[in-house]
Amino acid sequence: MSDETVVSETTPLPSPQLHAKLMRGWGRIIDRMGKGAFADKIQCGVPGLNKQLTGSMPSFEVIDRAFAFDKHVLDDWLAAHQMRAVAANAVCDIDDMQLVLARALVMLNEAEHPDGPGGRAITHQEYLAGEAMMRELQAASANWLQKCTNIRRPTVVATS
Repeated sequence: MSDETVVSETTPLPSPQLHAKLMRGWGRIIDRMGKGAFADKIQCGVPGLNKQLTGSMPSFEVIDRAFAFDKHVLDDWLAAHQMRAVAANAVCDIDDMQLVLARALVMLNEAEHPDGPGGRAITHQEYLAGEAMMRELQAASANWLQKCTNIRRPTVVATS
């Protein structure tokens, strides 16, 4: 029986699959900034980078340089092991949204309760009493959607 609060068991990936997962991260960076710029960041020449892209496994030192430059470079490899990299001092930025959602759900359940002032229908007073809560929920969801927009927005134009 496994404990979900502990790192789950995993098996090593076959070398070709490991290489492919790592190169997906390399490819995302190259698409974003260009091959030469990425080679400079990992202190590797373009011919050496081309060797890595076509099958040569980079050293751990080179992988470490890539990770120091882009914290998402190992995402595909980590996902294959059902893991993800998170900063040790990371704070969950959706805790407040979870609380707002829970409070809004309780408010809605109370407003629609058959024993409430309007029965299952929400009264004007209940709408107005819940306005601040719903505006807080709207702001939290707008923040979430803005983060999605920011993730999709390219940060650098590649100039291979």
